[in-house]
Amino acid sequence: MEIAVSVLVLAIAIFLVVKGGDIFVSSSYLLAKKMHIPELVFGATFVSLATTFGELLISIFSSIDGTTDLAVGNAVGSAICNVALVCGIGFLFMQSTLKKGGVLKYYLLMLVTTFVAICGFFFEIYIWQAVVLLVFAVLFFVFNYMDAKTFSKTYKKEDDNEKHKPLWLLVVLFLLGAVALGGGAYLLVDKVEFLANAIGVGEQFIGLTVVAIGTSLPELTTMITSIKKKSPDLAIGNIIGANILNLSLILAVPRLIAYNQGMPISKETAFISLPFCLMLILMLTIPMLAKRKTFKCQGIIFLATYGLYIIYLILNAVFKFL
Repeated sequence: MEIAVSVLVLAIAIFLVVKGGDIFVSSSYLLAKKMHIPELVFGATFVSLATTFGELLISIFSSIDGTTDLAVGNAVGSAICNVALVCGIGFLFMQSTLKKGGVLKYYLLMLVTTFVAICGFFFEIYIWQAVVLLVFAVLFFVFNYMDAKTFSKTYKKEDDNEKHKPLWLLVVLFLLGAVALGGGAYLLVDKVEFLANAIGVGEQFIGLTVVAIGTSLPELTTMITSIKKKSPDLAIGNIIGANILNLSLILAVPRLIAYNQGMPISKETAFISLPFCLMLILMLTIPMLAKRKTFKCQGIIFLATYGLYIIYLILNAVFKFL
């Protein structure tokens, strides 16, 4: 009975993180407009951070709670899910082309993923590695700002009826979104720890599967919306940015918080999940950089390999291969 209640609370926690994140990002954007913060600065910095704020809070709470395994599983699992599941679905229904301004971020994503995969062979993320990851995150914001500055004149401002909402309502929505995010992240970490102990699986397993899919729902929603509107560039750009932050900022911050505790990487993550993540990133970026477009066959391969990966994780949790 207690396990059933914990599963229900976990589902509610994921909903709070996803919905709270959506409200938080939307209200933050509109508040920036009301307060006359330049869209260029706001979009190139805060929005990128806000869209991964749920994962960041989960990782921070897990490091404070002493469950750094969840932080690693959450970051790596979200990156895998974003490419294999979200891009897999997107590439089946639409084709995206690479714009000149996005090239640097593709190279940065490959660099970050390769570095994290190498960290796996140390079976831990050390402080110096966390500092390097923070540098990668800063580079991402710099590249974002450069791209926004270059292409800001080409973007058309949308007539958003929500911008007429009163300031007090936006503040209330902002606070509600932040509370939902924080509360959902706290509950999620607490229940993941309980379920991992109750059913005898590692926290990294739950982070790589349930939590990763849950926190990737905003990216999936964005992709589905992009398919309907036939505007793939926004969705793919969102995936690239989210993955860079997942594998840099989301790993670095909890490691620095858990300064004396450390952040171990399991053998399964080091030998299977991280190499798999690197393979997916290369399968995404190399064809895009070489041909400047995506292909439907990529989507089929991504979805097929993700299915096999989930099956492996379940079997590994039962039979303990690694």
